[in-house]
Amino acid sequence: MEITYSHKTLKAADSTLNSILDIINEGTWDWNALTGHVERSSGWYRMLGYDVGVFANDVFTWENIIHPDDYSIVMKHFELYTTGKIDKYEIEYRCKKQDETYLWIFDRAKVVEYGVDGEIVRMIGAHQSIHERRVAQSELIKKNQFLNEGNATLTKLLEEKNRELEDKNRELEKKVSEIEYLSITDSLTGISNRRMFESMLDKEISRAKRYKHALSIVIIDIDYFKKVNDKFGHKVGDTILQKLSTFIKNRLRGNDCFSRWGGEEFAVILPETNLRQSIEVCQTLRECINQIEFEDDLFISCSFGTTEYILEEPAESLFLRADKALYRAKELGRNRVESIEID
Repeated sequence: MEITYSHKTLKAADSTLNSILDIINEGTWDWNALTGHVERSSGWYRMLGYDVGVFANDVFTWENIIHPDDYSIVMKHFELYTTGKIDKYEIEYRCKKQDETYLWIFDRAKVVEYGVDGEIVRMIGAHQSIHERRVAQSELIKKNQFLNEGNATLTKLLEEKNRELEDKNRELEKKVSEIEYLSITDSLTGISNRRMFESMLDKEISRAKRYKHALSIVIIDIDYFKKVNDKFGHKVGDTILQKLSTFIKNRLRGNDCFSRWGGEEFAVILPETNLRQSIEVCQTLRECINQIEFEDDLFISCSFGTTEYILEEPAESLFLRADKALYRAKELGRNRVESIEID
């Protein structure tokens, strides 16, 4: 390897490196697999149009800006490389910019440190913008198609038809988005529904396996809710469900998934949360709920069941264990938190 720089001190070397990273247009990243911390260069933020340092230094930041159509391909490529099934990590895909448009980038990375057991400890990489090349290729393909027609009138007609089709596609996309939103949202409370919860649980289990993160889930049940409906009416019952949903949602983190499971039951996914931390979250919620006056002189309580994900177990057994913990909370008098831990 040719030596370009020679520094007498580590401080001088760091200064040179940081200066280079600050002025190049490409974005570099440095992932610590043990802590989950990801360090990104200023160029990475500038390339995508974001304010420098606006995101949390974790893998979720990266995953959340990958184009939905590219996400599964990128994750598959990442897993093949990190499990040693392929020798190189090099892939092209789209990332969301600050203005909601997408930028084509070339992502190249390398594992630079392994642990004594062969586990990945550190991986560094760079995102390089290839947007102009990809757009130019796309435009060239379109122009060649028009030239092959050899008829200016036909070209003009096609352009008009394309505009009409684009308008109709936009209208269709809007309707599809509305339908998709309704399909994953509980109409009464406005939070995620059971279908969305099941989808997110599968995704978070995959993340927990990929990054060796802790993962816990919680099932919440309103105590004696039928008595509330019988005494005050279903309209008051609906108001309680709405207010409770808003309260719990506002107390959870952005990466948590909070859903209405059905009736008076709710479910929560807590990524990067072990069982002890999950119990603390549940206890805090339970105590706060007890203090809320939902209607004049009307208070409620909730029972909580929680458990932690075990590596390689299916989503169904994880949920059943949390449900068993909830049942235990009800049997022991309600308005309490119960958990099940598997050694």
